[in-house]
Amino acid sequence: MKRTIMTMALVAATNMALYAKTLVVYYSYTNNVHNIVTALCGQIDADVIRIEPAEKGLDYAANNYAIGSEQIAAIRNKPDDAAAYPAIDPVTVNPDEYDTVIIGAPLWWSDMASPLQTFLFHYGKQLAGKRIGLIVSSASSGISGVEADARRLVPGGVFLSPSLWIRSSQTSSAPTLVAEWLKTIDYKNITDNNMNNKLSISANGHTLTATLDDNSSARALQEMLASAGPVTIHMSDYGDMEKVGILPQSLPTNDEHINTVAGDLILYQGRNFVIYYDSNSWNFTRLGKIDNVTSGNELKNILGSGDVDVTLTLSGTAGISSTTADSGKATTMYDLRGMHTAHRSNGPEGMPKGVYIVNGKKTTGR
Repeated sequence: MKRTIMTMALVAATNMALYAKTLVVYYSYTNNVHNIVTALCGQIDADVIRIEPAEKGLDYAANNYAIGSEQIAAIRNKPDDAAAYPAIDPVTVNPDEYDTVIIGAPLWWSDMASPLQTFLFHYGKQLAGKRIGLIVSSASSGISGVEADARRLVPGGVFLSPSLWIRSSQTSSAPTLVAEWLKTIDYKNITDNNMNNKLSISANGHTLTATLDDNSSARALQEMLASAGPVTIHMSDYGDMEKVGILPQSLPTNDEHINTVAGDLILYQGRNFVIYYDSNSWNFTRLGKIDNVTSGNELKNILGSGDVDVTLTLSGTAGISSTTADSGKATTMYDLRGMHTAHRSNGPEGMPKGVYIVNGKKTTGR
């Protein structure tokens, strides 16, 4: 499986110095931590890595999380033995590039989830001297065991206090809880109105990034995405010059006469989201522009001909990056909750009836 490091935005500070280069590392089986990290990255700038187990299709929840319990027990028995830690997908990261690391961890049997422990076992010593923030999700148990694991695995880390504990029942309140935590540990340059002006646009296995304009329309789009999370729009060709789709809610307009160019992001009549790959002249609201687009043909090739599903996400990267799915037979599958369902050569064949994401595209099981 090809791994992507998604760049979002985090400006981190403590009572001491301000550090602008931050990494968020997390593991999520039930997607609670994933949703928390999504809320976090709507408010901060960071590179983000999601840890995945190397063995696919494991049902950690079966038999009262028996697999997870066995893995945790193995680590407790031999915490210094690399063989005690479950294998994870390869991760390419240079810890020297970061000053602050935020760890997003589920709690398993009072300890940090084992796949995340594997990552820290291999990289923890390289995080010495860096500021370490810890976010923990659990059903009800206290998080002292997870904090102890983090300090054991990152012995030279400078831990930010307090850690953020979000119970499973509080996940929907993550944006507020995260914002309060950021203030508590004295993060700078983040205010209620200082949102990230970068937008990620994902389509056909590619991720584009755009810079949003400073107007009430773009800010309303930011607020919508910060509140609802990523939004997928079904878009269609129009006039051989644009893709257009309907947003889930209307935004305020700031219409002006605009001569469009390739990469322009336009709001039309309050609810139509438009990506231009050719020129047009009309009264529109400009939302922003895709970064580093060299030609309309380049953008048209990325978006493809005909209809396309485009996902909008708040981000902090700049430029165009390709996230092309593997072309071989091996297939990584997710269900609509974002959870791994299989890693197999025949895709959804034989899987329970439903909708799956296979190599970045939606398909059905029969």
